[in-house]
Amino acid sequence: MLASLRDRTRVVPFAAEIGALGVVFGDIGTSPLYALKQGVLAVGGTNFLATDVLGLLSLITWSIILSVTVKYVMLVLRADNDGEGGILALVTLLDLHRSAIGLRWYLLAAGLLGAAMLIGDGVLTPAISVLSAIEGLQVIEPELEHWVVALTVLVLAAVFLSQRLGTERIASFFGPIMLAWFGSLAALGIHGIAQAPQVLAGLDPRHGIVLMLDHPGLAGVILGACFLAITGGEALYADLGHFGRKVIARAWLAIAMPALLLNYYGQGAILLVDPNAARNPFYDLSPDWFDVPLLFLATAATVIASQAIITGVFSLAKQAIELGYLPPMRIRYTSEHNEQHIYVGRLNWLLMIACIAVVLGFEASEKLASAYGIAVAFAMVTTTILFIAQVHRAWNWPAPAVWAMAVAMLAVDLSFAAANMTKIHDGGWLPLSIAALIILVMVSWRRGLEGVVAQQVRFTEPLDGFVSRKDRSGDVESPRTAIFLSRAGAMTPVALSRLSELLKIRFDKSVIVSVWIASRPRVSVEDRVKVTTMDASFVRVDLRFGYMQQIDVPSVLGPALSARGIDPEAAVYVIGHERIIPPDEVTRPKDVLAHAFAFLARNAERSVDRFGLPRARTVEIGYPVKL
Repeated sequence: MLASLRDRTRVVPFAAEIGALGVVFGDIGTSPLYALKQGVLAVGGTNFLATDVLGLLSLITWSIILSVTVKYVMLVLRADNDGEGGILALVTLLDLHRSAIGLRWYLLAAGLLGAAMLIGDGVLTPAISVLSAIEGLQVIEPELEHWVVALTVLVLAAVFLSQRLGTERIASFFGPIMLAWFGSLAALGIHGIAQAPQVLAGLDPRHGIVLMLDHPGLAGVILGACFLAITGGEALYADLGHFGRKVIARAWLAIAMPALLLNYYGQGAILLVDPNAARNPFYDLSPDWFDVPLLFLATAATVIASQAIITGVFSLAKQAIELGYLPPMRIRYTSEHNEQHIYVGRLNWLLMIACIAVVLGFEASEKLASAYGIAVAFAMVTTTILFIAQVHRAWNWPAPAVWAMAVAMLAVDLSFAAANMTKIHDGGWLPLSIAALIILVMVSWRRGLEGVVAQQVRFTEPLDGFVSRKDRSGDVESPRTAIFLSRAGAMTPVALSRLSELLKIRFDKSVIVSVWIASRPRVSVEDRVKVTTMDASFVRVDLRFGYMQQIDVPSVLGPALSARGIDPEAAVYVIGHERIIPPDEVTRPKDVLAHAFAFLARNAERSVDRFGLPRARTVEIGYPVKL
């Protein structure tokens, strides 16, 4: 679907830009529901001064300009990995996942931290977005206040339950709905500004500086509240592969950013006219006759924002799985035309349970705002660090220019990160705890895989040596062709070794297949298969996939074998299945990681499903691996 949008731009002007509104800008596009409201609460609720409102608008304006427009649109979007963006795209672009030595280890740690933060953000973004929209009921009809949490839970449950159906059909409506949403934001903003044009003085950055100086004790809280206006900025880079830099830049500069700024200034104008609007300036900006349509439009927009972040988490998790940082989970592709339309069932249920629990625990968007933002703030810092490393390595900029850019970007990002640290006691501990758990899973899985490969290398032998041995001539020969999956590359698969040593079985043809994940999102068809004939009975095949591609071993392997006179439909797949045995006693940190890996391995998706192997012709051979 998304790929087809690019094609349709030849016929329908701005079709891709409209599509980008629903995929890229859903999160940041719903920020007006709560960002300025939280800023006003930070400076004292209804006891604010006109200068406070101008200061908040100044901080929001220049946060949007510096962090989103300058950093992401003008700079970071240029650091793509074959057209793909996101934190893990930078990790692979820098080739950090291949080696972790010296400074590279710190950069890799930064990348994993950012990825974990963004996955955790998938819990908080749907919760605060939908909750903020449904809270419009309190403005329209105060007596319905007690229904807000229940309706929020119902909407979120519907969002997550619908994921398994795929989003390709309904996604075509996302762009037009978000276009209507941004249009409404702009129209409401102009309506508000007309009532108090003096609010436009907030464009002057000096008002933001004065606000911070007037409230030094609240500076961190104020800056943390204003950061909510840019929490969806990371999505511009994460969704780069969907539309490309030029489309995202045009949609942001021509539609999204002007609409957002107009709405914030409209809300500010209403606050200047009526200080009581601080209870919910977004809905108080709306004329009474538009309240109900706005409630439904806001709910639709937050559903789209939730859909976008969930899809982004699925995509990020897939990248982490293929790069070896998360255990394999069953991934279902919901589109025949686009490999980025995926559904990860186990992750979807975990997100749903966590998201609903957050809503039930916090009950109000102003309470949840204390937990929201800190994850994205740290993700933005890690993106900047990795981006600077990429500029230094590949852009051939003079060192002073790189350092100047690094200082300027980190000054902004670290200020927001420090400001969000003030939220830890009021709920900020939640995203940090979620991220810590995800990092534990990532580190445990990566270390565990390395341990398994090390054990396989110890208990097997190089494939060349196994093939050249003559002492198997007396083994019983099966007339079938056997296809063995090898994790250790040039080493003999454990399953093949055990069949030979324990059962004295050899096959007419043995095909050793290794699946490799490249450091780029896609591998072309001509580069995907490499076949090496070792002797009359043994063939080695290396399959390469990009980390964004669907891994279907039989469909790629079949034509290569047929070309060499081997019938792939008659072959038997033989795979090894490790039974992980962790240490009996837990006395060291690595023992904890070993137990965590054992648990993850027991619950990970089996190779037969991950690689799309035919169940009726697949044999699994188990063997113990003691870590």
